[in-house]
Amino acid sequence: MPKAFTHMTFFFFFLTALSGVWMRLYPLNLELAFPYDHILHGHSHLAILGWTFLGVFVIFLALFWQKFSGKEKAEAKLITYILFIITTIMFAAFLYQGYALYSIIVSTLHIFLEYWVISFIYRITKRNQTIPRTSRLFINGALLSLIISSLGPFSLGFISASGLKDSYLFDVAIYFYLHFQYNGWLFLFLIGLFIIILNTRKVFIRHSFLSAGFWIYFIALLPSFFASVLWVDHPHFIYTLALVGSVGQWLAIVCILYSFNGVVKSLKEQVSKGLTLLLSLIFLLLFFKSTMELGLVLPNLAHLVFETRSVIIGYLHFTLLGFISLFILAQYFLAHIYSVNHYTGPGFSVLLIGFFLNELLLFIQGLFTWLNWGYIPYYVVGLLLASILLLAAIVIIWISYTEHPVSSSKND
Repeated sequence: MPKAFTHMTFFFFFLTALSGVWMRLYPLNLELAFPYDHILHGHSHLAILGWTFLGVFVIFLALFWQKFSGKEKAEAKLITYILFIITTIMFAAFLYQGYALYSIIVSTLHIFLEYWVISFIYRITKRNQTIPRTSRLFINGALLSLIISSLGPFSLGFISASGLKDSYLFDVAIYFYLHFQYNGWLFLFLIGLFIIILNTRKVFIRHSFLSAGFWIYFIALLPSFFASVLWVDHPHFIYTLALVGSVGQWLAIVCILYSFNGVVKSLKEQVSKGLTLLLSLIFLLLFFKSTMELGLVLPNLAHLVFETRSVIIGYLHFTLLGFISLFILAQYFLAHIYSVNHYTGPGFSVLLIGFFLNELLLFIQGLFTWLNWGYIPYYVVGLLLASILLLAAIVIIWISYTEHPVSSSKND
């Protein structure tokens, strides 16, 4: 697989972190080039549609590259390069004008590219008979979730055209999109890829529990969305759906984690100690993420959470920067995209320090807000420091890949 593909993902990861530092500078009353909301839109879209989207797609390509025909390799290259170009233009458009005409046009183009990616992945997995059945379940569920998530952005256009941009429907459409992106597409696809990796490494997993976990999770995926919008006035049956969905997803996560019980121990003989510790942390983050979502079915807590900006931001970072990003990086190692070297330890240490500092500040500030205690001392400076640490870590990890890549041009 071309090394350029991985460099593209790290470039997006770097830009996401850089724009994060940029946003943390605004409270210091500095005169910056772009309005805050422009940076915010660019940062959030790049995190989901740039770094994480291309990141999981690159893992998929790495796992199947040697099995691709010449035509499939050419198509994969074309998809990846166009994705990179469109995503970069999209980020620039958001910086230039925020959520407006040009950025909406380019974001819509990205959605149609996603449909192309869906078609490509489905065709490859359909003809490959070595993929475990449970992996197919998760991958197909992920592709369906990606299609469903696109209804959110399309509905935003209709809502705006109807003069309802300032209504609750606009926020509901955004939550719908995010839910099916990170709880649907990204989560399911990463689990599906992880199953393939474990299968190639001859690691035992409990497929019966994994299959049960998938069906419970996927059936609960839509009703669990309503837990994200309980702050809206709603009939009682919506609360019932949210409760059933949230409990179902929590039980599904327990099944999935149980099916992976023993995986870390089995991998100890094949990978570094640091990677096994990282996988253990990822599974722990997944459990806490699911448990936090379960707490949203409590009406009073749901209102508190959705009225507290720091908690919302903390949760999004916990999910996208914590569980999903770390899982992508772990699978980069497991899929032989790049190898452990002397930069790896420092890079991941700084990344984890920055991540936990960011989460600690955001959630403690949420507690201070609920108790009317004002702001944590040096809260703004602390968040800026955390974002700088994250940026530095990503640079180190990128250098790590640049100095010691596994992918070779002879496999292109």
